[in-house]
Amino acid sequence: MLLLSRSQLWCPRHATGTRGTAYRYPVHQDLLLLNVNTLTFSTGTLGPAIFGLGLRDSFLSILFFNIICCGPPAYLATWGPKLGMRQMVISRYSFGYYGVIILCVVNLIGLIGFSVLNCILGGQALASAGNGSLSWTVGIVVIAVISLFVSFCGYRVLNWYEKASWFPVLLTFIISLGVGGKHLLHPPPAEPATIVGVLSFGATLAGFSISFSSLSADFTNYYVSSVNGWRIFWYSFIGLLIPIVVLECFGAAVVVAVPSVPSWEQGYAGGNIGGLLAAMLQPVGGFGKFLAVLLSLSVAGNIAASFYSLTLNSQTFIPALIIIPRYVFSVVATAIVIPLSIVGAHTFYDALANFLGLIGYWPGSYVAIVMLEHLVFRHNNPGEYDINVWDMPRKLPSGIAALGAMVASFGLAVPCIRQVWFTGAIAETTGDIGFEVAFGVSAVLYLPFRWLEIRIQKHL
Repeated sequence: MLLLSRSQLWCPRHATGTRGTAYRYPVHQDLLLLNVNTLTFSTGTLGPAIFGLGLRDSFLSILFFNIICCGPPAYLATWGPKLGMRQMVISRYSFGYYGVIILCVVNLIGLIGFSVLNCILGGQALASAGNGSLSWTVGIVVIAVISLFVSFCGYRVLNWYEKASWFPVLLTFIISLGVGGKHLLHPPPAEPATIVGVLSFGATLAGFSISFSSLSADFTNYYVSSVNGWRIFWYSFIGLLIPIVVLECFGAAVVVAVPSVPSWEQGYAGGNIGGLLAAMLQPVGGFGKFLAVLLSLSVAGNIAASFYSLTLNSQTFIPALIIIPRYVFSVVATAIVIPLSIVGAHTFYDALANFLGLIGYWPGSYVAIVMLEHLVFRHNNPGEYDINVWDMPRKLPSGIAALGAMVASFGLAVPCIRQVWFTGAIAETTGDIGFEVAFGVSAVLYLPFRWLEIRIQKHL
């Protein structure tokens, strides 16, 4: 159950690894497995459907931006075994005890948002498999309840579920490619790509991939500290990159072909990704409906993992809530996710594009700050983190330097944003470079800000 003691929740072991668990595979396999789902597929469809990119340009954008954006979460995952703390608790060593509360709030919004998108997709797929006998609303409730149950079981069961559930989902995608692949061979000619379209799609892709950075250590802090850091990095990086790139490219290829396949176009009506996938599986008859059900359940692991990290973030947000069993937060999150999913189900594409476009900017600034703190001020040495002061505000950084750099970076990043919901003055010419600007400006400002903070506080 999701009920742990204070020491287990915040600092489950010292950096020596004396209380760590030596898992057979010292990598956080969850990030490899939970991305084999329909949300990853649907993210790839945004390139052609929303940003007007052709198939080749969508493929290249997906590959390039994900290579860049899968690196930070993979790197931050290596900190979990060395420090034995959750990601937001580690962030206190740059953002401070109170400053990290702001990050927790933003991160909670992101986790809820991803859960809503997954619930919508799962509900759509389940309803499509029922041939109209099941509404989207009922499908959404069923998916949310299943995800809640999985989240109740804790990390070990969650990890087992991810390892057991991904293969049938991958097999379903392969079958859908096998029966519908002939329609993907001759994509229609596309208009030449514009820099605006590529960068705007790239910002959306970044919102999907780099958002894992705020959870990375949540899934690795129980591994022994002696595990090889490079092994964790490469397993995590490849585990993120391969399923994301493959399924996003598949999504882009399918949505480009939709106008030429009447049954697909009918299933896809209104942006119904679940209906589109069900339509692709129609040639295999009743077995296709079974496969559509499997696809609908593919999002449950992703939602359960989000609920797992959400409970940790809730208690970091308000430390006094440590006395409340963590499953209570999962129940509350489910009560929030279900109505939001029902409301947003009929405007899924707008919700997906707007959410991913918005959520990718703050992680860019966050990654720059925590990586500079680790590499420059703590000399890439876990021993320079005093893990005994993780809950002592006076002995942690004030957080003013980190928050100041982040807020100041947004002053320049906002005019560089170009999405469906907003276009900044600079972005009108350059396209969406908000993520890149947030990262770069935060990095430049944090160095002098943090140096001054250390001089004033007299400690790291």
